[in-house]
Amino acid sequence: MDFSLSHKRPIPAPCAHMAVAVMLLAGVIGLLVPASSRALIHPATVVDGPANDVLEVDGTAMARDGSGGIVYRKRVNGVTHVFAARFESGGWSSPVQVDVADTLGASQPAIAAGEGGRLLVVWVQVRNVNSHGISLYELMSASSQPGARGFGPPIIVDANVGEPYTGDVSAVNPKLAMAPNGAAYLVYRVITNDCLSGFGDPQNGSCPLNGTEKKLVDVRVARYNYLLWSTLGAVNRASQVAMPTPTDANAPAIGIDGLSGNGVVTWQEPDSSGAERIFVRRLFGTVQGNVLQASPDAIGGRPVTSDADAPTVAVSPEGAARIVYRIAGLAGSAVRTTSLFVNLLPSAVDFHGSRLATATLVPGAVQAGMGTPAAVVDRKGNFRLAWTQGGVVEDLTGNEEAIGSPLQVGFSAGRAFTTINPSGGGTTAWAASTAGLSVVGVREDYSQGAYQTARLAGTVPGGVDGLSLGGDGQGDALLGWTQGPPGASEVAGAFVQAPPGPLQVLTPPGWVRARSASVSWTASFDAVPGISYAVYVDGHPRARGLTRLQTSLDPKALGDGTHSVQVLATSGDQQTMSPASPLKIDANPPIVRITRTRDGRGVHVSVRDRASGVDARATRISFGDGGRSRGRTQATHEYGGAGVYSITAQVRDRVGNRATVRLRMSVR
Repeated sequence: MDFSLSHKRPIPAPCAHMAVAVMLLAGVIGLLVPASSRALIHPATVVDGPANDVLEVDGTAMARDGSGGIVYRKRVNGVTHVFAARFESGGWSSPVQVDVADTLGASQPAIAAGEGGRLLVVWVQVRNVNSHGISLYELMSASSQPGARGFGPPIIVDANVGEPYTGDVSAVNPKLAMAPNGAAYLVYRVITNDCLSGFGDPQNGSCPLNGTEKKLVDVRVARYNYLLWSTLGAVNRASQVAMPTPTDANAPAIGIDGLSGNGVVTWQEPDSSGAERIFVRRLFGTVQGNVLQASPDAIGGRPVTSDADAPTVAVSPEGAARIVYRIAGLAGSAVRTTSLFVNLLPSAVDFHGSRLATATLVPGAVQAGMGTPAAVVDRKGNFRLAWTQGGVVEDLTGNEEAIGSPLQVGFSAGRAFTTINPSGGGTTAWAASTAGLSVVGVREDYSQGAYQTARLAGTVPGGVDGLSLGGDGQGDALLGWTQGPPGASEVAGAFVQAPPGPLQVLTPPGWVRARSASVSWTASFDAVPGISYAVYVDGHPRARGLTRLQTSLDPKALGDGTHSVQVLATSGDQQTMSPASPLKIDANPPIVRITRTRDGRGVHVSVRDRASGVDARATRISFGDGGRSRGRTQATHEYGGAGVYSITAQVRDRVGNRATVRLRMSVR
């Protein structure tokens, strides 16, 4: 693997028999990334194949703790089945078949991931064939729970997802969103009437004339919780109104927040004018919220007569959402050139959901041939968008106050995917071509403004299909795709690893005793399993292998004075060092000094502490002849006669270090 953060190097072309991850510094903006916090784009790994039976990758997913998986289709004895491979501890497990009870073949799988290794897979399969030879279909699911090696028995989600008279399941296209605890939402479509003549088809009067491409469609939602499914039914406003023929470009999208487990669903549906709009609902458990219209029907007083499509939604852990969609350009419409728009849906404030903010044009996203957008949002409300236009991959970032300017990050005729790092930056991926060979382009942006890029390929030269990206919300991402020619395709997976987020080290605000010294720290995002910490004092490691966010320090290694404390976070091969924080240690009690005065007939006693200072109220001095001093850090005493006197000083500093000092004084 060729990697550089300081200068460009030649990039070798991907070759057979070697998984390739070729790194390239495309540029540096601002500061270079410190070596201790460098991110990694790992080489591609062959998950399955190359083989004639491998068909296509259908999705990847990654949970907040870094676990996840990939789902794809593969033929077994000529029948198409669903397979999944788990990703844990930085590596891929052996693939397992998910639709174990299926004998007639499966299609359209989707995958979601939760913490602890949870995986949920849904797919469409044939359940029967009617007397007219029409296949009847059902939507199935299977899950893998924490600690499990494989998937549990399949569970029916929806027993009827095919058009009743033609068996058409082209619209189903299920989409999953899972919370860290394993709760999930599923959105899918069911064609209830193809609007074509079929066996016994009553030709619903709401259908347009035969020969058109419109159909009657339900946009349905189901909720998964504790191994059980609950149906929420259709979420679109008017299932009796025909919609355009379902495609990937007008498929619905769904998201879920990580705290309450509530969801947001968005879909395309015609309004009363016949123009296709984008609508949104909040989902409160198994209850639907109000319908909100995201795409505008007018801009600047001019009607938008063109159609909106390609809806996508990103939901923060607190429930705020970004809805992004495309509006086609049309002469006479307020949108004359195809453009991307984004809406903000603030966190839910009541049972019916909150008000949807006005649609905003995405800067620079105005061009014919606009690709389907991808969107992600973090818990602070920062979001990231990626899309293609004119063969160029663009991405931008923003927050609740402003949207940034787009940045060209690559070249692709396909779809772009992205994920976000709460500490700043994120990863964008796309299918690309270099020297006539198909690769996956990846760019990882850092919080400091620098970035790195890579071109990934499997072991077999050939086209890249089914590219997908699953992010953990903390900056890490899984990539999956199929590569290779027909008859020799393979499933490839790659891991993009971000460094642990910036650390804030908390030390006591003032002086402390050495035996009471402790250090705690917090990350800028939710701590995830697998991160260990080491504490450095004055550049030397004093505690290692910590998994908690605080520790006490060995007092033997701490002397008087101000020390520099840093914490090093390690996640796999990634490390992030915190800035230095001061730790003020008073390890010793005050010092007592005695000097002779009055030609040897008297003494002067002084008590000093260069660290926290002397607690004068606790000072007790006995001069051995009955004379005493209290509450003073300096005292002078004259003896009345010759003799040997025992001087005792009891002292304490401001952090509690105590001492009793005894000296003998001879007076002539």
